[in-house]
Amino acid sequence: MSATHKITNNQQEAIMKSLNTNHTMSRLAVVLLALLTLLISGCGAGGGYGSSGTTSYTYSISGMISGGATDNSGVTVTLTGGTAATPVITAAGGAYSFTGLANGSYTVTPTRTSYTFTPSSAPVTVYGGNMSTNFAESP
Repeated sequence: MSATHKITNNQQEAIMKSLNTNHTMSRLAVVLLALLTLLISGCGAGGGYGSSGTTSYTYSISGMISGGATDNSGVTVTLTGGTAATPVITAAGGAYSFTGLANGSYTVTPTRTSYTFTPSSAPVTVYGGNMSTNFAESP
């Protein structure tokens, strides 16, 4: 003996609403889980100041040497303080750059035989961003 069950239109609508509600709730749960994962990964699990993770940010100090020599090449620029850096020699145009620097206090000093610089050196504090300082060269 087989029984035939007939579903009324009202019952069918109720079932469809229930399925749609469950589907919406599932999507909402997935979105909330993704947001929670992003929040947790950004708080104490790497990145940002004061975190205990392994992400570290680095910055640069760069600038220009102007005046003096025709192309301002050959100036030795030294960085002291904070992270140790190898002195750089300016190329044509007088540009210099120190990269991979951590937050900290530094001093930038240009030197070249028989030339003076204004300023003679410049203190630079790196704190969460790239910095720039320029010098004027005169014979």
